[in-house]
Amino acid sequence: MKSPRKLRVLSLLATLALAFQMLFLLPAQPAMAQAQSGTIKGVVTDSNGGVVAGAKVTATNKDTGVTSPSFTTTGEGLYTIPNLLPGTYTITVEATGFKKAQVTDAAVKVGTEIDYNVVLQPGEVTETVTVVAGSENVVQTTSQISSSFETRKVEDLPSNSAGGGIDTLALLAPGVVPGFGNVNSNGTTLSVNGNRARSNNFTLDGTDNNDLTIGGPNFFVDNQDAVQEFQIVTNNYSAQYGRNQGAVVNIVTKSGTNEFHGSGFEFHRNSSALDAETNQERSQTGRNTRDKFISNVFGGTFGGPIKKNKAFFFGDGQFIRQRQTFIFNGSSPAITKEGLATLAANFPNNPAIAAIVNQSVFGLQPSASVQPNGSTGNICPRAYGPATVQSPATVQPEGVRHSWRL
Repeated sequence: MKSPRKLRVLSLLATLALAFQMLFLLPAQPAMAQAQSGTIKGVVTDSNGGVVAGAKVTATNKDTGVTSPSFTTTGEGLYTIPNLLPGTYTITVEATGFKKAQVTDAAVKVGTEIDYNVVLQPGEVTETVTVVAGSENVVQTTSQISSSFETRKVEDLPSNSAGGGIDTLALLAPGVVPGFGNVNSNGTTLSVNGNRARSNNFTLDGTDNNDLTIGGPNFFVDNQDAVQEFQIVTNNYSAQYGRNQGAVVNIVTKSGTNEFHGSGFEFHRNSSALDAETNQERSQTGRNTRDKFISNVFGGTFGGPIKKNKAFFFGDGQFIRQRQTFIFNGSSPAITKEGLATLAANFPNNPAIAAIVNQSVFGLQPSASVQPNGSTGNICPRAYGPATVQSPATVQPEGVRHSWRL
């Protein structure tokens, strides 16, 4: 007879096998559509303006060399190439009795349909006519109002302080101002067209990136070098978004290419040496420098091919280290270390006194010290230790935060 433990193990294995089989038997369910790609469409005509039916059209990513499935123009000469990742493409059109046509530097943006019309010249297919696409194309088929920031803009435009998020780029779009409220922020909260900050919809690489508790983004993107495109849609959204009546913030991260590329950076801030003192600091006798604050943000990216034109990798990482001295300013009488020790000794089993002792400035930061600045006011009872009103305590915490992502 088998032991109960062996029976439990066999039962677990049987359950896992059944679940594995059901995974393949269940019909695929369509996921909620979110934009992480764009579409190229247009009309193929001959030199006389007549439409060309049956032409073969493909799009090739300039960086990765990945070519889309081929599409054949309809009887009206129309073609559509959907689901293209943001980037620069070369459109190739081939038809019997015409020279092969190529449109280079065709820009694809997230969530948009861009029209690229192609004119074929009579001749042999072995001949090629190359046309450079215009830098800006008018979107003719969608009415949404949006602003897009491609890689170069994301890297070069001033967003937030290093390591602080990139949503401040959205403030460059019309109708967007800093929001307010207890909402997660990736650099800043956003109020769009009068809506509250909680009314925005955030996506990352086409997946939902919303914090379902207080609102705002769930995952913060603060490494600008890892972003392929940042887009904010402020009005007339496509039906694929839904969810909120505010803005739609789309972030698409980079992928590897056919060449190995990487970047590295460091942001250094030393406010104690370079920033001016505050009025409160200048009012303190004997002070001539600002409180210590030294911040270093290190990071970088690296990507490349696993198999050329087929598979790629990309990773980015960020490391933040800050050393800081800051001041707690009390607006009411404070209890000193000596007073806290006396309280704890006189009331050893009192939970209220224990909370005061353990959660005070000196309890949380044992190295804190009182530095009277000459102000006077109410005094705590001497049995618990005297301290003047608004006497600052200098604390020197050191913290390190890691943020690595592949």
